[in-house]
Amino acid sequence: MSKNLMNRPLVSRLAQAACLTVGIFALSATHAQSNDFPNKTVRIIVPYSAGGGTDIIARKLAQGLAPILKQNVIVENKPGANGIIGTDIVAKSEPDGHSYVLVVATHLLNPVLTKSMPYDTFKDLIGVTMVAQSPLVFVTSSQFPAKTIAEFTKAMSAKPGTYSYGSSENMTKMVGAMYVNAEKLDMVSVSYKGGAPLMTDVVSGVTTVGVTSILTAKTFMDSGRLTPLAVSSAKRSPALPNVPTMMESGIKDFDITMSYSLYAPSKTPKDRLVAMQKAVHEVVTTPAMIATLAEQAATPVANPVDEFNAQVKKDAAYFQAIAKKINLQGD
Repeated sequence: MSKNLMNRPLVSRLAQAACLTVGIFALSATHAQSNDFPNKTVRIIVPYSAGGGTDIIARKLAQGLAPILKQNVIVENKPGANGIIGTDIVAKSEPDGHSYVLVVATHLLNPVLTKSMPYDTFKDLIGVTMVAQSPLVFVTSSQFPAKTIAEFTKAMSAKPGTYSYGSSENMTKMVGAMYVNAEKLDMVSVSYKGGAPLMTDVVSGVTTVGVTSILTAKTFMDSGRLTPLAVSSAKRSPALPNVPTMMESGIKDFDITMSYSLYAPSKTPKDRLVAMQKAVHEVVTTPAMIATLAEQAATPVANPVDEFNAQVKKDAAYFQAIAKKINLQGD
């Protein structure tokens, strides 16, 4: 104890000691609270049907997160309304860091394509990180004679109003509409609640062409039931090196990738968002996860919270501008 403290009145010394004790307990409580996360099961809602690309990534992610977070991490499928039904559940969940939604980029299109939203996309939710991204692929049944997008376009032009293009949410619907608009085709748009049912109908020929993630179509392409016509990104995908891009096929300025991003209720504490982002980063940068994603044409991202939220604003403006340009209509 210092000489100055010893020279003070006893009451003063006791008061200061009490303050020091309170401060130590406060710091200990804060430290305990910061380390007491998560303290229950973590829930990731996939607002699309089981079996699609988002569902595949969510389940792989959950498997990796559980041992890091030392809690159960469950995935729940709540499909419907272009992801709005499931996302609404998370937007209205307790903002304690235990509820998340994994969405594709259609999340940023919903506000301009849906007349009545049950939540505010940019006020009720906050970004955690972009988990991964992947090109989209145009696929048709192997029974359909076209084997390239040029051959497919020729077949579509020969019988206007006869054929259809399918999508599983607004993002893939926009990409399909971009193609139809660029080639001045007359095709019917068919919407599905998820990539899995879309693939089933494309394989059977009920829907002529589907726009989906390579993850969702891979099994069907590998088995020879679907023909990949082109990918939507500027560069070819290592997962489909022999499949040309839409731009290589003669369609200008066609460069779109699908993102898989994690969001939480907007009032979730920043430290918990950061903790989750770091855990996601740890999972997606493991050699095993990188290999798993690469096999399905996805690239890990896991960018920091602030960086991701800045990107969200830019991407929203970009996608919404495209939607308006091609006069994309919601279901």
